[in-house]
Amino acid sequence: MNRDQMISRIEDEKCWDIIVIGGGCSGVGCAVDAASRGYKVLLLEKEDFGKGTSSRSTKLIHGGVRYLKSGQFRLVKEALQEREILHKNASHIVRRLDFLVPCYSFPELLFYSCGLKLYDLMSHSSSFKRFAIVSSKTAFNLVPTLQTENIKSGVIYSDGQFDDARLLISLVKTAVKLGATVLNYARVFALSKNTQGAIDGVEFIDEETGRLFYAKAKIVINATGAFCDSIRKMSDKTAVELISPSQGAHLVLDKSSLESNYAVLIPKTTDKRVFFAIPWLDRVIIGTTDTPTKKIEIEPKAFKEEVEFLLETYCAHFRQAPLRIYSVFAGIRPLVDINKSKQTAKVSRDYFIEVDKHKLLTLTGGKWTTYRKMAEKTIDLAASLAELPARRCVTKNLKIHGYVENFTEDLERNRLSIYGSDAKEIQEIANQNETYAEQLHENLPYMAAEIVWAVRKEMALTLEDVLSRRTRSLFLDAKAAVEIAPKVARLMAKEMGKNDDWEKEQLEKFKQTAENFLCFVNFVSD
Repeated sequence: MNRDQMISRIEDEKCWDIIVIGGGCSGVGCAVDAASRGYKVLLLEKEDFGKGTSSRSTKLIHGGVRYLKSGQFRLVKEALQEREILHKNASHIVRRLDFLVPCYSFPELLFYSCGLKLYDLMSHSSSFKRFAIVSSKTAFNLVPTLQTENIKSGVIYSDGQFDDARLLISLVKTAVKLGATVLNYARVFALSKNTQGAIDGVEFIDEETGRLFYAKAKIVINATGAFCDSIRKMSDKTAVELISPSQGAHLVLDKSSLESNYAVLIPKTTDKRVFFAIPWLDRVIIGTTDTPTKKIEIEPKAFKEEVEFLLETYCAHFRQAPLRIYSVFAGIRPLVDINKSKQTAKVSRDYFIEVDKHKLLTLTGGKWTTYRKMAEKTIDLAASLAELPARRCVTKNLKIHGYVENFTEDLERNRLSIYGSDAKEIQEIANQNETYAEQLHENLPYMAAEIVWAVRKEMALTLEDVLSRRTRSLFLDAKAAVEIAPKVARLMAKEMGKNDDWEKEQLEKFKQTAENFLCFVNFVSD
């Protein structure tokens, strides 16, 4: 991906078939779908790709076990089907993860075993068939850090796990390969209308250069997640807000907190959500919360009460308190609530598609697992509204960038395997220069070659792009990420032809961002 090339395409194109606003999973999914049908597509993201909620998930590709309890069978079945499709098309990123559900009574065992057996049957997938009932002894052997007291038995099932930011970048690359034009740091500040009052284009600023652009389109899709109401009000100032934002916080702990390749699901918590403890990239993620919030911020910060809740829940089910919190992150869920319920647990987790009176098409809500299906339905509608040539969706069998045929366990053990077919080129960069082969920090798995790759091939423009999303350094160990920041900034500056002032500015901005991830790293719950 080359940013200058993208700018040139924008300058040359007189009218796009579809413009997508938003570079998270919903927007990028739409760009992939539309481009794969042969439509001329432009995607604009005001920050970096995946800067918002799409890089701050629980890292699961799942059907949603807890939705069975509320009878949302259609939602679960669709998500399970999409889980299988995504695993098939991006096996280098999406992998199976086995879960243990500890049961503390026979009624619990009966309830959860019935529910999870149904979940297993609904999946129709041999890749994720793992349902089993195990004894308390087996449960302890599988997850040695569990509290032994009162556990009577356990239930095992499987779901999918992934690196959200890495999948997002792979999807961006897929869209580009299919002919889409994509641009990060391109902020839309106005929508234009034709004489009939229908939206027919956007005005945006390239935040890198300050240049203003106007792009004309047959239809515009608003896929800006939690920020969708701001775009909707550009179209119609009287639009009633759709989003009832909810914050989800996570803590990243040492792998000794779990000492297992199994994840643990606690189905009951005091806030009526499920609690996860998940092994991820040699760390453990615990979460999540469901906290109503009035603020919709690009850099949300976990509340002290959320951190306390997560630690208390962890300590109630595991033998000892975590040795260390490596990082804390939070994301804003774009929950759709037409009736504006005050309880986010009751707000729909389903996706929502709307067309306003000016023909602005908005896609919001939903989750990572169903991004492809959301995009399919959105592009079907967009093509119809814009009277584009009717073309069928092909993404069900579309391999995502980096896909490797016959992805084996040997390949999976290679740390660069998450890059898929790009891994070879990254290794070649490392082989060309001893400096590029160096590990950036003893507590982080990344080498300098990955920074070079991110700048050259993945449109990374800022220090945070690299340390937060092209690598997951800020999520895996916020303190270590701050420590390597000067070295990484220097490396980026060399690649991009930037001066010392740029390095200083990037370091200052990154430290400000990192504060939210660092704020509770020394926190101890009473």
